[in-house]
Amino acid sequence: MKKAQGRCRYGLAFGLLLTVGWATEAQPALGKTNANEGGGQPVRIAVQVYNYAQVSSDMLAHAELEAAEIYRAVGVEIVWNNCKLPEDTECAEYLDPTHLGVRLLPDIAAALSDSNLTMGLAVGDLASVSLRRVQEEAAAFEVSVHAVLAPTLAHEIGHLLLVAQGHSPSGIMRAHWRREDYERAPRGAFSFTAKQAQSIRAEVRKRVQERAAGDLDRATASK
Repeated sequence: MKKAQGRCRYGLAFGLLLTVGWATEAQPALGKTNANEGGGQPVRIAVQVYNYAQVSSDMLAHAELEAAEIYRAVGVEIVWNNCKLPEDTECAEYLDPTHLGVRLLPDIAAALSDSNLTMGLAVGDLASVSLRRVQEEAAAFEVSVHAVLAPTLAHEIGHLLLVAQGHSPSGIMRAHWRREDYERAPRGAFSFTAKQAQSIRAEVRKRVQERAAGDLDRATASK
């Protein structure tokens, strides 16, 4: 799946798992990546979460904590802003290069004709996650819902930052996940490759620079 298509399907389709590709991928995982490779402080990006699925605050906080750890390991700090619905003045700021959005939806099947197994989608600066599919995946692999929601959040945000790279044969950006991934999760199964980590840091830095340049232009124009 490419970012432009914006659809992700994980698990359940066991017959389609590309086990050979996963087993032979040689790139290092997140747990073995130097987060500050190349020096400098971690870069920061904000993510506004729109909880239309009414995920409990405890579950969402747990999932966000684990997703943030995935990014912290590659030198990126996620600043979560959980928006109050239907309207929240703190979330009124439109999405921009340094403010991404994630919608937690009860389901996304209504919007897509072939989305029965679609876990999430990502377009532009906005990603969406299907709670129904997260719950189905958790039940199928006998893990907690937050254990699926956390890497799903990280995966979809990854699509927003890994511009035009789509899915990969290993790590967290694979199109399908397996039971072994959840069993190995504490040891870094849900991880970015070293190349992806480098691309993510570069993309966030570029976005921060774009935002700073835009703020400067607006400040100059207002004088």
